[in-house]
Amino acid sequence: MDIEHMTEEALQEQCVEWRRWFHKYPEVSTKEEHTSEKIFSILAELGLNPVRGKGHYGVVATIHGGKPGPMVALRADMDALSVTEETGLPYASENAGVMHACGHDIHMTILLETILRLLRRREEIEGSVRVLFQPSEELSPTGGARYMIQDGFLKDVKAVFGLHMWPNYLCGQVGVKPGALMAGSDRIKVVIKGKTSHAGHPQEGIDAIIAAADFLQQVSYIVSRRISPLATATINIGTIHGGSRYNVVPGEVTMEGTIRTLDEENRRKIPEFIRGILEGLKCSAGITYEFNYYYGYPVLMNWPVPAKLVAETAAEVLGKDAVMPNVQPDLTAEDFGFYLTEFPGAFLWLGCGREGEPVYGLHSAKFCPDEKALVAGSRLMSQVAINALKALAQGVDLHKKDE
Repeated sequence: MDIEHMTEEALQEQCVEWRRWFHKYPEVSTKEEHTSEKIFSILAELGLNPVRGKGHYGVVATIHGGKPGPMVALRADMDALSVTEETGLPYASENAGVMHACGHDIHMTILLETILRLLRRREEIEGSVRVLFQPSEELSPTGGARYMIQDGFLKDVKAVFGLHMWPNYLCGQVGVKPGALMAGSDRIKVVIKGKTSHAGHPQEGIDAIIAAADFLQQVSYIVSRRISPLATATINIGTIHGGSRYNVVPGEVTMEGTIRTLDEENRRKIPEFIRGILEGLKCSAGITYEFNYYYGYPVLMNWPVPAKLVAETAAEVLGKDAVMPNVQPDLTAEDFGFYLTEFPGAFLWLGCGREGEPVYGLHSAKFCPDEKALVAGSRLMSQVAINALKALAQGVDLHKKDE
């Protein structure tokens, strides 16, 4: 591929072709075999000597700049979702029941286009840029970010940056802020065990459904009364199963749900609050219980200096109006948070909506991001990498906790 002599139009045509291939052949978490091979072959064609993950489908390569210096990393996720597509696109998914409904096809292509732009500007790069094509972002509570860290792919990296499509913003708009941007996401499973009896003799049984109803009511008090009203948390019980027949006192109920928080202190408190409720029901209702709490993705906490660098770069590249004011955190989750617990960096939202058109959210069967986001995203992320390396060369401390 002759990158040096490729026109901007030809570059865009190539990237749109890649994106549509990814969209047409999506693969779910841990199954990204063909996606990984496609990326590996593109990186090899570009002369980047890609490396495969150990026991997973991650792919990594490094762009060495024309000047010596440190290393920063850029990440894109690869996996799709178990969603049946309803977009009607001519390049809609050909893998039944699987769809890139979260924009990871765009994320991968933005990173590939970013690589093309960085290779054109190699002499400006003061150090090196590691590109991370990460599998299994949707695989909560594990997350593919852990695989990349365990494989040592972030060794010597001084900062890491990533992005996510954001359909509530118009194409090219950018949302970024220091501190919590996306939620910690955990799961719970509660089994309340009572004792069955005939409905005509309820005193001989222990009603697990009544106890479950008490549990649900008391859990709601955790957010309204046990957590500060200035904090943010939500507890959602998404499934409840119990009972065997209309005239039998039910002996067992199973509930599962998710907990979202924006600070790690409340994240640690909530499991104990739940256990306290169950212990109370054990005494008052005579039930026994099983309680499993599954810690998932941490709160995605942007580091202040890298977040400021991203905002300033977005204003530089896309214009001041592109940077959205008063960005509020969202209670969706992202395993990019695992990177940010160990390395300085920042995560941003990149608009992909079209003015005047309906907004179909992430994970929707009709999610259809504007492909113009490829240009905006690649121009932004290539400059973020260059600016971050310049800042490091000038002695800027990206670890600084406040600005």
